[in-house]
Amino acid sequence: MSLKNLLNLPFCVLLMLIIVLLFGDNIPLAAKSNLYSLSLFLKDVIICVLPVLIFSLVWTGILNLKGESVKIVLILIPLVCVSNFLGMWVSYIFTAPILDSGVITISELVQNNALSPAWKLPIPRFVSNDVALVFGFILGLSGNFIRIPILDIISRKLLRVTNFILKRVIYSVLPLFILGFIIKMQHEDSLLMIIKDYSKLLVIVAILAYGYMFSVMHFLLCGRKIRTTIEKFKNLIPSILIGFFSMSSAAAIPSTIGGTKKNLKNNDLAGFIIPAAANMHLLGDCFALPIIGLSIMISFGFGLPDISQYFIFTIYGVIAKFAAAGIPGGSALIFAPLFENVFEFSAPMLTAVTAIYILFDPVATSANVFGHGMFALLFEKVHGWVCWEKKRQNSKT
Repeated sequence: MSLKNLLNLPFCVLLMLIIVLLFGDNIPLAAKSNLYSLSLFLKDVIICVLPVLIFSLVWTGILNLKGESVKIVLILIPLVCVSNFLGMWVSYIFTAPILDSGVITISELVQNNALSPAWKLPIPRFVSNDVALVFGFILGLSGNFIRIPILDIISRKLLRVTNFILKRVIYSVLPLFILGFIIKMQHEDSLLMIIKDYSKLLVIVAILAYGYMFSVMHFLLCGRKIRTTIEKFKNLIPSILIGFFSMSSAAAIPSTIGGTKKNLKNNDLAGFIIPAAANMHLLGDCFALPIIGLSIMISFGFGLPDISQYFIFTIYGVIAKFAAAGIPGGSALIFAPLFENVFEFSAPMLTAVTAIYILFDPVATSANVFGHGMFALLFEKVHGWVCWEKKRQNSKT
């Protein structure tokens, strides 16, 4: 094995995982807490600089799209809504019969042996990702109509700084960033708990989410070529692993952009689509949250919702996605009012949903990150079809 392969991110993460699982019990508690604190600190730093990176990537990305920027934005929002809507319905169609049969039951959750950080160094956030995204949209769109040379120069310089931060800084600290979260999961036995008590439900979530996205990639986006599908998935593995261990799709954005650039013909789209859709297109949550919610209804003696009731839930859910945050447990907090208002969940039921979702968060977040990469492929396909159709109509006239 070459040194390059030895040092690449997937291998490093796999090696760290094996070492921690084998020798994690021998690591002193103080060392575990300090490593976890360092991971939280690095995560806060990444989240802090993300608005600047998102602003820069969206701004320059739209500028590079030139006259097509408005059309791309008009394609992006409906496509996000349709993708989230379909994901929630696929989860219902395949899971409802299984849950109705009584195969899956959820017992009361008790969390023990929680690992607390040894120290906290709060990093203030001066602007949110949403604000950075909106301003990036506005400045990029306006720049396509009103060219101001000084702004073009600033955007290019800011993009160079952004690429340096992504490639030289963030990527360099990712193994250390992930290590603390691996240690936390091993210390709290959360992975073993999932496998032991909730394996069936977790398998359903993982199979449906990944199976659905693989099918879309294989049959619709890769021309039913298995080698192409595998190659494009391999390019996303580093970001998927970051999402799994950090439970933050936002923290995986830099790596997702890098992998997606390898998958797209138009590299400019990757720098625009991934930051733009990362918070509102959370396809893994479209499977995890409905499946967990439906299983809780069965466990507490409720009947499964009918199609009309679930339709209302999905409409509200699609809208709620635009307020989601790519942080651990963020989507569960956003969906809690929906479960309460649409399905009349009680406080213990909401607590169970949140607790189980946090246990499932590594799988759900990794699926979210996979969904980001898949969505970029889908967007490029739809965008190409729209452009081709427009040219065909123009040729007729």
